[in-house]
Amino acid sequence: MTDTTENREYNIPEQGESNWHKPVNENWESIDEDIHQLYENLDGAEGGNENSAITPTRTNVGALAYGTHHANGYSDGGYGVVFSASDLYIDSVIVDSDLDDISDPDLTIELRQYQDGATDPTIIDSTTVELSGGPERVSLGFTVPESGSSAADENDEYVLQRGAPNGDDIPLRRRFERDGDWSVADYGDETYTDPDINFLKGTLNSAAASGSEPVGSWYYFFDWLVGPEKDRLMAPWSSDIDEIYMRPRDPEEEFDEVSPRALWIDTS
Repeated sequence: MTDTTENREYNIPEQGESNWHKPVNENWESIDEDIHQLYENLDGAEGGNENSAITPTRTNVGALAYGTHHANGYSDGGYGVVFSASDLYIDSVIVDSDLDDISDPDLTIELRQYQDGATDPTIIDSTTVELSGGPERVSLGFTVPESGSSAADENDEYVLQRGAPNGDDIPLRRRFERDGDWSVADYGDETYTDPDINFLKGTLNSAAASGSEPVGSWYYFFDWLVGPEKDRLMAPWSSDIDEIYMRPRDPEEEFDEVSPRALWIDTS
């Protein structure tokens, strides 16, 4: 049986309750609604919030981490994901690394123009982060150029990709169509209007690569935090997680219509 608190009527699942994650998920949705309602009230207060430090929330977009680890085997990097956007700030992304037998945990991440699939497109920004292993959020601070500006891709299409390895080919988690955990069709579900960003496909624009481009992949970068660069309101539900599963992973257990933004916490 689930009780509710006196304030805001949040759920309190009893110890041992079956499917206790359901009332917990309802709590997150309620908290998110309450915080955004607070923001709207502040925004509509006398005098408005023109000079307020509160700005629209940043939003998490793109799939959550899942799939298998894969190392970057090319000296010039190249594996990435193509997206379209204009004047968009990319605060951070999630990566999931396997650092076993890795002596140099530095990972270079680049924002490039797509240039109709050029093998060495123009670099807009780049950063190198030191990984700690496992899933972690890494700061980027990249700004996608405004459409028509001197640094903009002529089609407003860009690539967030791995840079050249720093001595080691660090295995990062990815989704790959051939492995059955992603498909080209799934990219249609990763289109957003607020902020306006459209994920298009995976790409391999490495000049050193051989073979056909594996476009059916969501390479390496998950749960992007995008939006205004200024100070902003952050809701607890900011990751836009549709569902939370917390249980031991059973390879024989299947779930229908699981959202690409479902979060699975493996308690095995």
